[in-house]
Amino acid sequence: MQTLVVDLLPAGFEIETATASGGNSPTNYSWLPKLTDATYTEQRDDRYVAQLNLEEGAKNFTLAYVVRAVTPGQYKYPALVAEDMYEPQIEGRTAIGKLAVLPR
Repeated sequence: MQTLVVDLLPAGFEIETATASGGNSPTNYSWLPKLTDATYTEQRDDRYVAQLNLEEGAKNFTLAYVVRAVTPGQYKYPALVAEDMYEPQIEGRTAIGKLAVLPR
């Protein structure tokens, strides 16, 4: 199943680096589980986008990227959306959350 994952960033955040997908996690992120291979990733100003080829019946995948908080404040972060690229009615969303970035 070809899956599209779109993770919108809250205001005040920038993507620092997208972690390589697949295989073992990079050494400085050894606490991460094994990452899912992505056939395509894109870092935009306001979102992280990945395309995955998931096996039929797959229920879990793991992607990782590093963000940097650039502005202190109270933020709501949007839901991540994952959908089948050819059957967009098959989709899933995470919950919307809140977070605070405190000044140093």
